[in-house]
Amino acid sequence: MNITYLLGAGASYEALPIVEQIPDKLEGFLNQFYISSFDFVIKNQQKSRIGEKHLFRFNSIEGQKLEFEKIKTFHKDILWLVNGAKNHTSIDTFEKKLYLQDNHTDLKKLKYILSCFFIYEQTFHFDKRYDSFFASILESLSEIPSNLKILSWNYDSQLEIAFSRFSNKTIEESRDILNVFSKGNMPTSSAENLNNEFNVFKVNGTTNLKNKKNETYDLIEDYDIDEVNLVSSFLEIYSSRKLFSDYEPNMSFAWENFKEESKFYNNLQNSVEETETLVVIGYSFPFFNRKIDKFILDAMPKLKKIYVQDPKYSKDIIEKIKGLIPEKQVQHYGYLGPILYEPKTFHDQFFIPIEF
Repeated sequence: MNITYLLGAGASYEALPIVEQIPDKLEGFLNQFYISSFDFVIKNQQKSRIGEKHLFRFNSIEGQKLEFEKIKTFHKDILWLVNGAKNHTSIDTFEKKLYLQDNHTDLKKLKYILSCFFIYEQTFHFDKRYDSFFASILESLSEIPSNLKILSWNYDSQLEIAFSRFSNKTIEESRDILNVFSKGNMPTSSAENLNNEFNVFKVNGTTNLKNKKNETYDLIEDYDIDEVNLVSSFLEIYSSRKLFSDYEPNMSFAWENFKEESKFYNNLQNSVEETETLVVIGYSFPFFNRKIDKFILDAMPKLKKIYVQDPKYSKDIIEKIKGLIPEKQVQHYGYLGPILYEPKTFHDQFFIPIEF
């Protein structure tokens, strides 16, 4: 049985905030880079925030002052994003406003700060359900079930982190083993046999960067990094005009560059075309994403059953899905009937369907 998982923000809520929690969590991130007075911090050896701790990596006053100015700029831009998030219905609304205004500079700044924020959160938090997911589906580290596919709306690296800790591989190695494809940096060569191997498609991209040659750059190499080196990673590109102009955040949004004929979506379609069972976890099918959601569902002509895992709104989400899928009769075990739906409300682990 071919099974596809469709993951939304709720699938990573133990590691990352869901949409309505982002403004408050961003304020906590902002506070870590607040430095009231350079002289006071240096004189009193104050190291209560990670921005302050970063200054003391440098031995000279000149070096510390230079880093202080970088942190001030970084703090100012995080504050800009915090205010933008608070002054709009959601951060998605703020993002789309910048996109429609063709404000590339501010949109790039938003994506970079948001990428740093998600990396920061994942450095200190991990959703253990990804760990138990791999424990459930793996018989060995060398054989990942080929009948499983994952489509994710999330920017996070929880899958890679979980597999990395399971296999003692690096994040980059884990990404390669899991066949992680991200919107924005699909390999130039054709990915063959996509429907015959495990793979992950990140519909909204992820938190690394890409240059003009479409080469990726990871802000950090692993998520066991200490907090002071984490700050250095954030400031490295952000404080260099050349590097900042040469790289783009590899994060995008549903309304950006959705072209069904693009390589990414063509390969996604090929990957899931044999799907018979769909498992939706922590995803509410928001209106913003409706075109891509319909494209994804239409790419599964053999779909027979849909499980929706959500602790509160699974039945409501099912109704949304029904609105995207035309009613039709499908072949079940010896009979024709409608696509079957089954809500799941538990949340302590990811649902593994009996069809697996």
